[in-house]
Amino acid sequence: MNDNIAISVQNVSKSYRLYDSTQQRLKEALHPFRKKFHREFLSLRDVSFEVPRGETIGILGRNGCGKSTLLQIICGILQPTSGSITTRGRISALLELGAGFNPEFTGRSNVYMNGALAGFSHEEMDAQMEAIENFADIGQFIDQPAKTYSSGMYIRLAFACAINVKPDILIVDEALSVGDVFFQQKCYAKIREIIAGGTTCLFVSHDTQAIMSICNHAILLRNGEIDFQGAPEETVSRYYATMGKRAPATSVAKIQDKLALPVCQSSMTAAAILEHSIISPNSQRHGAGGLIVAGARITNQCNCDSQEVQMLEKLNFHILLRAIEDVTDPSTGIHLFDRLGNLVFAAGTRQHRLRLPDLKSGEELVVKMAITFSVQPGEYTFSLGASELSDDRPNVGFIHDRVEMLGPIVVTVDENTVLPFYGIAQLPMSISF
Repeated sequence: MNDNIAISVQNVSKSYRLYDSTQQRLKEALHPFRKKFHREFLSLRDVSFEVPRGETIGILGRNGCGKSTLLQIICGILQPTSGSITTRGRISALLELGAGFNPEFTGRSNVYMNGALAGFSHEEMDAQMEAIENFADIGQFIDQPAKTYSSGMYIRLAFACAINVKPDILIVDEALSVGDVFFQQKCYAKIREIIAGGTTCLFVSHDTQAIMSICNHAILLRNGEIDFQGAPEETVSRYYATMGKRAPATSVAKIQDKLALPVCQSSMTAAAILEHSIISPNSQRHGAGGLIVAGARITNQCNCDSQEVQMLEKLNFHILLRAIEDVTDPSTGIHLFDRLGNLVFAAGTRQHRLRLPDLKSGEELVVKMAITFSVQPGEYTFSLGASELSDDRPNVGFIHDRVEMLGPIVVTVDENTVLPFYGIAQLPMSISF
């Protein structure tokens, strides 16, 4: 194992024996000919990856894909059925709410016990106690039994323990979904601080904005296997693509009755778009492929091709959709990212309640999106997508195509202009006196 690698996961699989009843388990244990009464369930299948020192890796996936199992194996709580795990350095893990806390002990006693389990001496924990108390900010409850704590107090103290012991490797599993927004911001600021100090971090969360904001790399797990690993933005995009399922015809008919709205269509021809398309054969893309973004062209308010725009002015995105198979209730949209990979804006036809016509295999449709760039000056990348109606949730679609890392869009402003706002984007605002 390379000295620069903090965590090495090689061909790890984890299987469980599932029994239909406790009687079946007993029959198998006592059967004279070792007859099997169980079925095997593979929670992880041949998972391999490495985490360099000082890197932050995000792990995404739907519930039941094996994320928590993987982290527990890395921490040594579970043993893999096959494969190997190698780690370098002291691990501090926050896997479950208040994991390891004894409800009968005080918060202070639990801090010392947690430290001892992680290999810290009483003197080392003494040195960190003040920082832990200040970060947890639960006041006099630090000396009260943990069973009197709210869930928010549990997570405050557990997180304070995990990050204030200066670990070499920090592992966080969905813990920050608990607590108010002020505590969450405090946690993310602290995570960024310890990452900047060289700590390696494995970060599991359904909060895709957090994954894109703090991670250098991300892994998408699906059915216990690595489905994709790469840049956080593309991993998040592929994660969303796993969420929607094609809606059955009966559901589509019901929803269409509610959304009998006009079609938004561009006057630009398909040939004109393809002649000046910003999408190349080498563009990064993924999806089911039943409906594709065949081409896209960007024009300014003078109808000239341009990817540069003055702050608060418009660009027109002309998107050519092509059906590879019959598609019911298609939609298209855009995701805009700043230079740090933060999602600035995302919307499309469905968010604007615009109903596009059903497409037969081979048919094409041109859609125009006119976007006012009420954002700070700078460079932005974007992705374009094509999806179909899903009845899972209103904002989840069945992803047919998503073209990533397009651009850049350059937003400019005259140096003598007073900026109308600060921050990522402009919100409607009025002032009176």
